[in-house]
Amino acid sequence: MEKILVHACCAHCLGKLLAGLGAEPAAYAPVVYWGNPNIHPLIEWRRRLKAVKMLAERAKLPLIADETYGLVEFCRAVHGHEAAPERCARCYALRLGRAAKAARGAGCRVFTSTLVTSRHQDHALIRAAGEAAGAAEGVEFLYRDWRAAEADGDLVEMLYHQQYCGCIFSEYDRFKDTTTHLWPAR
Repeated sequence: MEKILVHACCAHCLGKLLAGLGAEPAAYAPVVYWGNPNIHPLIEWRRRLKAVKMLAERAKLPLIADETYGLVEFCRAVHGHEAAPERCARCYALRLGRAAKAARGAGCRVFTSTLVTSRHQDHALIRAAGEAAGAAEGVEFLYRDWRAAEADGDLVEMLYHQQYCGCIFSEYDRFKDTTTHLWPAR
């Protein structure tokens, strides 16, 4: 069975991707990779990493985790390009570049990302960034549109489920129009 490195940004998307991979005609042995310098603040990053570790343990999958909190690296990558979709393109390139390098280092000829399970991400930009990263590292980026995939409930049960993509800009976009936590409430 061929190993595939799976870049994971969160447990729920990882669960969806594993379901999509399981339906593939080619059999893959997933190796989970965590490398997400875009996720902020630090507590959010830790919550997501913990949930990915718990899911990998439940699924009995190997995990390669870059546990370096990447605030400075992410800010440098998007500086001057803070608006979507430019920010997103740079973020995808950063994360998928790291994943492609990790795939090569782990002996995986193929890699993919949980980003392809999201209804909120730009799939054309993800695919372009993944293919460019793969070409740079001599590995193949497996793109599939797994937005409709459903995670195995037992794998994701009771695991942290985030409310925004991860970066501080997306957090702002997600919550800027709410009145939650305002006092007095408007």
